[in-house]
Amino acid sequence: MAFFNLMMKTVLTNLVSLDKPPLLIAGGGVSIKEEPFWNTKKIVDVSPPGLPVSVDFHWEKQFIYYSEMPAGDLYRVKLGDDGRVSPKENIITTELMDFSQYAVDWVQDKIFWIDIKKNDTLYVSNLDGTMTKTLAVLNRLVSISKPILDPYKKYIYFTSINGIERIGMNGLDRKVIYSGIFFMGTDVGSDMAIDFQTDRIYYKEKMYSRISSMKSDGTDNRQEVKNVYKSKFLICYQGNLYYLGSYYDMDTFMRYNPSTGMTTQQDLEHNLWDYKIYHPFAQASGTNPCGSNNGGCTHLCLPNHKGEPAYTCECPDKYEKQGSTCVESP
Repeated sequence: MAFFNLMMKTVLTNLVSLDKPPLLIAGGGVSIKEEPFWNTKKIVDVSPPGLPVSVDFHWEKQFIYYSEMPAGDLYRVKLGDDGRVSPKENIITTELMDFSQYAVDWVQDKIFWIDIKKNDTLYVSNLDGTMTKTLAVLNRLVSISKPILDPYKKYIYFTSINGIERIGMNGLDRKVIYSGIFFMGTDVGSDMAIDFQTDRIYYKEKMYSRISSMKSDGTDNRQEVKNVYKSKFLICYQGNLYYLGSYYDMDTFMRYNPSTGMTTQQDLEHNLWDYKIYHPFAQASGTNPCGSNNGGCTHLCLPNHKGEPAYTCECPDKYEKQGSTCVESP
């Protein structure tokens, strides 16, 4: 019965309008907004003074992740096929007031996040927050937006004072792919999104009130949408670019079709702190080189963006390699 319910849910969500796809939203709690009437159903209540500021999910494993402000923690719940929500788990704790610069990798089954209080240190962990490892100190100088992932090519993209950069999911081969842009330190509205179908990255330039795009290697840069003064939170889905706009100080849900250049708008009647398009098509399956028996690794298995070898066995922080395993550091 559970499998049947999941299949029916998937079939029904495949029929939704591209103008009103199902959303996982942070705003007054964590909620899901879905067809047929785009109603909002709250799944997590947040008690004052907590305020949900960021959301993400892992569709296949049915996990929903969210962070609150002023606590620097990351939580997760499991949303079952019957609509029941499991008790929340506190899986990552930091000294941050706003734990929002994180991303869930649904292919490698990892979480990547940046700690802005530690010179923009990039970390990775398992989905339950265990096996945390320091990957790199990014020192971006301007702390703008959360990292975005390409789980198929095994890259992490982020913005910095240098422009738009990428780094392998193993913390190696950091590279500036596009320097023809300047992000201000207060440019918190800037954001990026990857269209995996066309291999293009879309990014917001708040200084110029526009959205542009380029190939994932930084080439073929072009302007897409102009006069987007208060836009934020870019997401690519089914060949379209989505973002939040503003109408009389209330958020609006915008859909831009790069093929036609047309933009549509849906009023939300409230403001959101964050959102994700909550649909299995938003997280297409890929190859996880660590998927079988954790790659044979005793602790942490990380993908290699270069492909040879497909992965490496690593030790989490406070551990060191000893032969083929990891032991606690003295």
